[in-house]
Amino acid sequence: MIELLPQLMRGVARQESNALSKGTITLPQLWAMECVSRREGCSMHELAETLNISRPAATGLVDRLIVHGLARRTDDPQDRRVVRLTITPKGRRTVRNIWTQKRQVIARVFGRLTAQDRADYLRILERVVETLGMP
Repeated sequence: MIELLPQLMRGVARQESNALSKGTITLPQLWAMECVSRREGCSMHELAETLNISRPAATGLVDRLIVHGLARRTDDPQDRRVVRLTITPKGRRTVRNIWTQKRQVIARVFGRLTAQDRADYLRILERVVETLGMP
């Protein structure tokens, strides 16, 4: 499993052509954009907690997203100490493009498996996620 999962990830990435596969953004940056797009206006504190990283690490990650025009900071009108994050239209397009390509590759690859193999694989993945205590 330790050997196969990285091969699986690389194999999927080779069939994609997007900001993630080209190295324009990193996987943590994608996770951050996904978090911010789902929780529009989330605070830096919320982002750091969600990604399980320190606030300084979250700040550096967000700084790079801002440089690429993928996110922006806004002040919280209720509390000037709080910084809110929003994703830009470019950021939304980037996230949508990455997930669309991933879905297409997965559909193409898993379409070659039998329905029973797909069901078994999904059941096993769900059990692994459950075992890890993930929501």
